[in-house]
Amino acid sequence: MNVQKKIQLLDCTLRDGGHLNAGNFGKEVITNVINKLVEARVDIVELGFIWETPCDENIARYHTIQDVKRILPKEKGNTKYSLMADFIDLEHLEPCDGTVDIIRLSFKRPRLEWALQMAHIVMDKGYKVFINPVNCNVYTDEEYIEVIRKVNELQPYGFCIVDTFGVMRLRDLTYRYSLVEKNLDPNIVIGLHLHENLGLAYSLAQQFIRLASPKRKIVIDGSLLGMGRVPGNLCIEQIMDHLNTEYENDYNVEPAFDAIDDYISPIKKKIFWGYAIPYALSAKYNLHRTYAEFLMNKWKLRTSDIERILSMIESDKAENFDESYVEQLYRKYISVDMNDDDTIKTLRSELVDRNILLIAPGTSIIEQKDKIIKYIKEVRPVIIGIHCAPEAIKLDYIFFSNVKRYDVLNEKQPDAIKIVTSNLVRYSKKMGENVIKYASLAYHGEDYCEDSVLMVLNLLNSLGIEKVALAGFDGFETGEENFYISNLARSVESDVSNRIKYVLNKYYREMQLYFLTDSCYEDYKYI
Repeated sequence: MNVQKKIQLLDCTLRDGGHLNAGNFGKEVITNVINKLVEARVDIVELGFIWETPCDENIARYHTIQDVKRILPKEKGNTKYSLMADFIDLEHLEPCDGTVDIIRLSFKRPRLEWALQMAHIVMDKGYKVFINPVNCNVYTDEEYIEVIRKVNELQPYGFCIVDTFGVMRLRDLTYRYSLVEKNLDPNIVIGLHLHENLGLAYSLAQQFIRLASPKRKIVIDGSLLGMGRVPGNLCIEQIMDHLNTEYENDYNVEPAFDAIDDYISPIKKKIFWGYAIPYALSAKYNLHRTYAEFLMNKWKLRTSDIERILSMIESDKAENFDESYVEQLYRKYISVDMNDDDTIKTLRSELVDRNILLIAPGTSIIEQKDKIIKYIKEVRPVIIGIHCAPEAIKLDYIFFSNVKRYDVLNEKQPDAIKIVTSNLVRYSKKMGENVIKYASLAYHGEDYCEDSVLMVLNLLNSLGIEKVALAGFDGFETGEENFYISNLARSVESDVSNRIKYVLNKYYREMQLYFLTDSCYEDYKYI
């Protein structure tokens, strides 16, 4: 069997890439992407998901084959079309009329019986079926072989090795392929679906081709520019070029490049995917990718911290993301415990019965600088900077709960006394002079909130200070500059300002807060 017959490529841009935008590419983009992939002579184009209910025509999800027909080009050459189903009932699917050739069934370990049941239904309707058990690394050899045994009894078109966590290295793929090749019926196609956690997808695909038995057909998944659930997939344009160069295949790569230029690159400018160290670490520890994603959004963590927390996750929690579990691990990790009695005593003696001005890092401390300076001249308060060190304002104290901000701003005002939370002590013992326990400030009664201004208000409230002026406590707006130094700004969730307003209202109503600069929190007592 020559190599052109043995190896096929399946493009899953519209399906796996659809995880990034809920499949909402737009009808025109969907149709044009399919056209370009057909021009590129891709063997199989996965059009998207089969869905339980009808979907808008702009979304790459389809309830029926009739829905699919609305977005298909007139010509398809030798390209075949596939759809993927994930734990839905397929009884409603029309019999195969040649529009869609292949149905791929994706399922987690407990759902094997669903896959087998749906496979029978779909095969009876005339479709070829691909069995895709996700997270291949979570199976023991015995469990995986048992799945293969049942697949052999079913006799579907294909069986796919799916590296959902992106954990495989070359030796792992070699072993996994050997296990499948030895046990899978020789008439069943072997597929491969890779994720880019370790940046190895292209190398692994080449290894897969080298490993493949000359008597076995194989199908390799890829997507345009690697588009897929972060960190993404094998770039199909790369493996097309590799097969052309090394095996004299005849893929037409230029239309794939055009599709990337016209339709995929504009999406990537708005939505990130690609190799990122935290996702590589989730692969290192054989974990669901969302653990890394969750910790990446904890902006007080360095990558080294993320690795330490990922290493703490128990094996029985690895396969399925458990948000409450990892949140507790995070809180335990960041809440370094130490004795802060001396610091509290010193601050009480220095701050009680004084006028206090908190300078937060919002852009208003630049835009309304004159107003702040006038207030300082008139009132002569004790000035505490919070993750900021503006040049025009001499600070008495600077508060840090974030090591990234500490590293950049610590030396900006060397005469200011540094107050740091206990999590920073793990990075350097020199931070240990004026330390406050992190947990004591992040917990506001029964609520947990790590906003740095709220943490300082919590501290002042515990000292018995009732009157506080605030500048730069502007609030967060998604997509806007939220930090007076733009390169230190962080992305925020859309509801973060509402969360802060809730905590202010619940726990700090009795404090007299004077908003010196414009703030979205001024009406917190009225929510």
